[in-house]
Amino acid sequence: MQLKKDKSTIIWRQFDTPEPENYWYRVCESKASNYIQRPWHSLYKSKRLMNIVSEISGQMDWDFDAVHVVRGEKAKNKNMWPHLDDDTSPDNLVVKLLNVIQPWRNLYVATNEKFYNYFDRLRSHYKVHLLDDYKELWGNTSEWYNETRVLNGGNPVELQRWDKHVLTRG
Repeated sequence: MQLKKDKSTIIWRQFDTPEPENYWYRVCESKASNYIQRPWHSLYKSKRLMNIVSEISGQMDWDFDAVHVVRGEKAKNKNMWPHLDDDTSPDNLVVKLLNVIQPWRNLYVATNEKFYNYFDRLRSHYKVHLLDDYKELWGNTSEWYNETRVLNGGNPVELQRWDKHVLTRG
């Protein structure tokens, strides 16, 4: 609720209290749900989806930091977001993240950036993980793909639309 009017391109949320008081999904529940709506209601607590989350988190030893870098169409809208493209440039991301995340930590980057190598500069400072690194868990040969395709009338479900909500848990 505190962020509903915030126009900043950089928003940082630090989770200070230990679990169970501070589970990741509480960010978008209770009073905040009036302002932030999850677009993935039916898959929110899907066992298959949570298995993917657990597998990815486990491969990072459950010890990682996560950032959400919005680019794509939003970066092209210079009227509404005049500095977003510059704020999310590889050089600026390195500078900003080095101020808040220790070097050589596992860093999960949730993003809609289409170019996998866009985050290569971060790799000089962090062990960078992207959703595409785990495609065997959700790609067209996975159980996820086959199950969601059946549930979606034969159409595949793109996991990328949800990665920012699911994995920003570290």
